[in-house]
Amino acid sequence: MRILDRYLVREFLGTFVFSLVVLLALSAIVDLFDRLSRFLDVSGMVVLQYYVHRLPWFGFQVMPVAVLLAALFSLGRMVRHNELLAMKMGHLGSLRIIAPLLVLGLVVSLAALVLGESIIPQMNERALNTYRVKVQKVSPFQRTRDNDIWYRAKGNRFLHISLLEVASGNIHGLTIFELSPDFRLLRRVDAKEARWQDGRWWLRDGEISWTRPDGRYQVDPFTNITIDLEETPMDLAQVVREPEEMSSAELREYIERLAKSGVNSVRYQVDLAAKSSTAFVSVVMALIGIAFALRTGKRGVMAWSGACVVVAVCYSILNSLSISLGRGGVLPPIVAAWLPNALFTAAGLSSVLTIKS
Repeated sequence: MRILDRYLVREFLGTFVFSLVVLLALSAIVDLFDRLSRFLDVSGMVVLQYYVHRLPWFGFQVMPVAVLLAALFSLGRMVRHNELLAMKMGHLGSLRIIAPLLVLGLVVSLAALVLGESIIPQMNERALNTYRVKVQKVSPFQRTRDNDIWYRAKGNRFLHISLLEVASGNIHGLTIFELSPDFRLLRRVDAKEARWQDGRWWLRDGEISWTRPDGRYQVDPFTNITIDLEETPMDLAQVVREPEEMSSAELREYIERLAKSGVNSVRYQVDLAAKSSTAFVSVVMALIGIAFALRTGKRGVMAWSGACVVVAVCYSILNSLSISLGRGGVLPPIVAAWLPNALFTAAGLSSVLTIKS
């Protein structure tokens, strides 16, 4: 590594780490104030446990902004002190000078991709389960590796849900275990599908298994019945795993299960494509930061800091719009996930390449 490269790397990493720490703290504070009314009813240890597990997710979200600021300030200071001019007089082109910063942006993106497939989903699941059970007071539940849900319902009942369609509230594959106070099985209800309609659950294509007074086991099939179950689709939806709690492999398996059950999985296909595209936002932001830094001139980087904030906000708005269009079926999932990255990469490259040497 050349002296110039080491110098750029040192400048970048110092600003990146500082920005990341500040942005992490701000994210945690904003989230804390947003949830403060709910946290007032729980102990401080629960709050601490939630944020310890949630910090990697906050870091994943603010990492691109930290890269943007690191690229802007590290290269901008060199422009301000004529160091960049001296490099160009030494016959170094702009692309050669900024190459280490682009490589660092790519390294951060690859690190985000690896963390997003390993540690972050696990930590998110722990954080959100802590919030669901200890803060929102959701009934105890357990999820299997296949995303089946075991849920303790009111009235001494246990529910086994194979698949819950969050958008409609429909359940595909429902088993209800009704127990006596001493936990003896009184009745088991199996249904191929359960639908919430007119304030109650309608079960379709299943059977009721129970033990008669004479000790004989009886199975009664049914086509359509209603059942008195206090839990609503909204209650059950709280325990469904969010995409941020799953790796790409787990989300892909979940999409396949949805497809086999005839459930529209476009929303999750977009989320799957967005997992990789979101990780590579950092290298896009590095390019944008470089483009602004090369145009700072004598006015210094602070003159462009506000513009960088505007760019970050515009990216966020465009990304949200693109994801929404994808979930609505207007754009293909891959296009919806990668369109903002493509547009901002093109804009950044165009800005860098049009700067006079």
